[in-house]
Amino acid sequence: MIVEEDDGAVIKGGEFGLPRNLEGMSVNSLKDYRTALEREIKHVDEALSHRKGVAAGAEALFKS
Repeated sequence: MIVEEDDGAVIKGGEFGLPRNLEGMSVNSLKDYRTALEREIKHVDEALSHRKGVAAGAEALFKS
């Protein structure tokens, strides 16, 4: 599935197994799934933060 974001970027959701079919999932399963997604978002945010720091460090090194 292709989803267009507000900034014009195109994300291929199927590439990541998303969106997931939520039909037939119980309320508890949906809550567990949401918790897992929130943990994954935190994990991705940490990786992005780390990479930004590495990029900034490299940029500072080469500017000198």
